[in-house]
Amino acid sequence: MSFEELDQLIAGLVSDGQLADGQYAFGRDGLIVTAQAFGEATLDSRFCIFSSTKPIFASLVWRLLDNGKLDLQTKIAEVWPEFGAHGKDRITIEDLLVFTAGIPSPMIPRDAVGTREGRARHMEQWEVEWEPGTRYEYHPFSAGWVLGEVVARVTGLDHGTALRELVLDPLGIARLELGVSGDRIGEIRPVRYIRSAPFDILEALTGEPSTAESEEKVLFDIRSFANDPVVIGAGAPGGGAISDAASVALFYQALLHNPERLWSREILADATANIRNRMPDPLRLGAPANRTIGLLVATEENPRLSIPEHHIDLEMHPFGPAVSPSTFGHGGGGGQIAFADPETGVSFCFLSNVIDRDAFAAFNNQQDIVAAAVSAMT
Repeated sequence: MSFEELDQLIAGLVSDGQLADGQYAFGRDGLIVTAQAFGEATLDSRFCIFSSTKPIFASLVWRLLDNGKLDLQTKIAEVWPEFGAHGKDRITIEDLLVFTAGIPSPMIPRDAVGTREGRARHMEQWEVEWEPGTRYEYHPFSAGWVLGEVVARVTGLDHGTALRELVLDPLGIARLELGVSGDRIGEIRPVRYIRSAPFDILEALTGEPSTAESEEKVLFDIRSFANDPVVIGAGAPGGGAISDAASVALFYQALLHNPERLWSREILADATANIRNRMPDPLRLGAPANRTIGLLVATEENPRLSIPEHHIDLEMHPFGPAVSPSTFGHGGGGGQIAFADPETGVSFCFLSNVIDRDAFAAFNNQQDIVAAAVSAMT
């Protein structure tokens, strides 16, 4: 592998102010091949990995599916009767994993997120927005919190401890955590923001007004989530894991090689290759969601976003067109990239502490990083 092209690309983005601090790591044959840090980060730094958390927590649920404590068709209300109020009685484990549960919008407020009881009280009051199982919409945080409570009820452990004891410790992954507190928070690079949102492009795309005020509301929510010690300590299963890049790349090696036979062959094949949700994805212009029970699969079904008057022409590929169609993984809202390609046996993770308000520029940068990473793999 030659990493010169990737290192030069990242150095240029840092020099231009399009990236700040970060890391990348490659894995192969069950091991980390290389890991690098840039900006003010070191290899001892860690980052909020946002939604790249989702497959990692899902892998804990896979273990519970394997040992019979849960089933994909288990209704949440069977495990947690109070949750079934307000139309949520039909939501299943599978609905939560593939985001057809009908509860995409709810958030847990800061004053409740720090305790299991406070979180449960809010989740019990959530109302469904559509009939579970009938449509797809990305669930940023809600599905993960519900799964976290289910895990606690069937294992007797809080969700972060369950992930540690049932998945991360057996894999020897010590620096990936859900729920970080005390002095260890100092290892986390704080999230930063760059650029302004391209309001004219957003309005052309959505047909709706886009303003600095609406942007700031979203960014405030993200800022509160990513940098708040209370929220970091709670460990959101849908987007709050703290890690370095090497640990994430090593996790994806585990999905390729299954050390210690942590998961059954059947559940791992289901999770990494069996696309259960091909419903239209509004974030992908109505193209198939292509979701398994915890992962995105690259496939060859990726739409193009074209706005000629703004010189926008993007293939909306989750990992970039250079990877194989069988590649699986999950990105994160802070520009995180994490995937494994079964055809090459390589896993890759890129972490950064920058959230770029210009989503189109950020997407282009991610595609360039993946292309350089794939080139380095060969």
